[in-house]
Amino acid sequence: MRSFLALTPFAWTALAVLALTPVAVPAFAAGTNLPPPPPPPMNAPAQPQAGPPADAASPTTAATSTEPQTHGEKMRDYHNALINRRLGSQNQFGLDEVGARVAAGEDLMRAGRFDECVALMTELVEHPRFSSFEENEEGRAAVYLLGDALASTGAYEPARGYLRRVLATKGAWENRATYARRAVRRLVEIAIESEHYQAGMDDLKAVPASAPEETRGEVSYLNGRAQEAAGNPDAAIAAYSAVPEKTRFWAQATYLHGLILVEKGQYKEGENLFCKIADPKREHATTAVFADEHFFAVRDMARLALGRIAHEQYRFDDSRYYYYLVPKDSERLAEALYEAATSRYEKKDYEGARELLDELKALNVHHRYEDEAWILDSYVDLARCKFPEADRKLVEFIKRYEPVRNTARRIMRDPAGMEALLTAARTGSDAGNAEIGGASADPESMRAIAALLRLDPAYGAVARERGVLEQEASGLHLASQQLDQMQKSLATNGGVLAAIDETETPAEKRADAKEQIEGLKHQIEDLESANASRAQVDPLKESLHQLEDRMGEAPSGANTNASGGANGGKDLPDLLRADSAQASNLGVQVEDARKALDQAETTLARDALRRVDLRLSRLLRRARLGRIESVLGRKRALEVEIEAINNGYLPQSAIDSLDAARYLNDREEYWPFEGDDWPDEFVGAEGL
Repeated sequence: MRSFLALTPFAWTALAVLALTPVAVPAFAAGTNLPPPPPPPMNAPAQPQAGPPADAASPTTAATSTEPQTHGEKMRDYHNALINRRLGSQNQFGLDEVGARVAAGEDLMRAGRFDECVALMTELVEHPRFSSFEENEEGRAAVYLLGDALASTGAYEPARGYLRRVLATKGAWENRATYARRAVRRLVEIAIESEHYQAGMDDLKAVPASAPEETRGEVSYLNGRAQEAAGNPDAAIAAYSAVPEKTRFWAQATYLHGLILVEKGQYKEGENLFCKIADPKREHATTAVFADEHFFAVRDMARLALGRIAHEQYRFDDSRYYYYLVPKDSERLAEALYEAATSRYEKKDYEGARELLDELKALNVHHRYEDEAWILDSYVDLARCKFPEADRKLVEFIKRYEPVRNTARRIMRDPAGMEALLTAARTGSDAGNAEIGGASADPESMRAIAALLRLDPAYGAVARERGVLEQEASGLHLASQQLDQMQKSLATNGGVLAAIDETETPAEKRADAKEQIEGLKHQIEDLESANASRAQVDPLKESLHQLEDRMGEAPSGANTNASGGANGGKDLPDLLRADSAQASNLGVQVEDARKALDQAETTLARDALRRVDLRLSRLLRRARLGRIESVLGRKRALEVEIEAINNGYLPQSAIDSLDAARYLNDREEYWPFEGDDWPDEFVGAEGL
């Protein structure tokens, strides 16, 4: 298949990225979805909701406008400029070629090459001749594929624009409405991932009442999420109730409906809803057509919810049954075993609690209740009068977690230690080599804190934001280089580029200038601290002022070039110059967004460490109280033993046993003498 335009795929990627950056990259540059600076530290968005894991995806580039822009006009300007310069194909293309290009794009999507798919489909969809095919099935497929690929890269704003374009196409809801239904599903996913539910509802206004039941169920579920986020639980209940079983979100809607009822105190009604999901027979009645890959995770969460309701109502046997329903291959198994052991402990079934804790330990996995389970394990031993075992476990707990708590407190007071911890958590490097206050920290404690920080949901949201930002910044850098190469190619006779290009992009030049400014400032500070003469300092200050003046003029000049190219010229060099200047501006905005992320990351990390301090302090207090109980228990056991010796229940040789040794095994029991003696029943007892 011959390409429409005589440009490389990466060149089209660069043009597509720059044409879409006004709605993709600035969302990061403006700090969209970033938590505010302190105080308070707990106001970070993207906190995990009390909902099913199906909707727990981290927000990336969020849609901030109800009227998304695709900037297709700019891409069409590129097409027209290329055609005018005879750089593009002058041949007409037909429906078969559109279908072939869509098939190629689907192959790229399956391979995970989303950027290349965006470039390929942008070249097709924004071509001036594409309007002839937009109302055909192949045309709708191309527009949907472009929106899907953009959403997969995190560019939600232009993705919404193209997906809405699919819904608004004439005849989109006729016959099977394949791509209209797919567009609805993708718009719902974008709204859930970005947590901009109302914007998603605005995108779905074009869905007719005659749409399939499954599609209307998707809209109802998103409406429920929007109402719940807006603080309207009654409206959310009505929306969740309208989600039919023939929808992939039925389990999630039913689960969230049950949570709202439980929060209202309607435990019985909430329990009935959870039972609909947790029923062991439902997995045979629910087919893959009506459930997504998260159904079984939601089912396990419903079973945990049932166990917790029964536990709160002191129905310990019921709670044990519900926890038992969580299968062995579930990610929630450790959680279920710990909570089941807690319920058995509260029922004073200490043997049952011991069996469950042993089963939990046999899993040999790390889980969120690992420290809590350690304390519960010790208290079960105390309840079973296993005082030496309980004391040994409590001593080990204090030895293990007290340094972690103390290290967390030291890090919160030391900026250098906090930076070392964040670097280790961000890069995955070994945190054991970090220093706090100029001294080496406990390696094991630092590793434990770094692991806890990586698992913290609030910190994890900002970490994911940073990952997407760095990916976008990398793509922006490559796009800038490609734009510079295209400009040089146009300016060179024959379009031949140099074999080695050592020139810097505007963003790189600005970064170099910043580095020079920082170096000059350090030199001036060193000379002034050494009482150097003005003859040595003044030339450096003059150079510093000149560099700062040049840095201050750079953004305004770039903006002038950008506006001039966009409004003044439609030729290819004008468009490339405008986008090159825009790329330089976006590089500055990315640096500002990176600084905002650093501040948010530090704030949330400090808050996570504070919660680690509170949690471990509480558990350490319980551990010390448990040790006191073990001492008192051993004292009482010794008193009982002395009474038994005095009463003749134990031999006199046990008097010197300070450890209160038992002369009976676990399966033996003592029967006191009641006055009847039958010597003939004793064999081999002569002479005693």
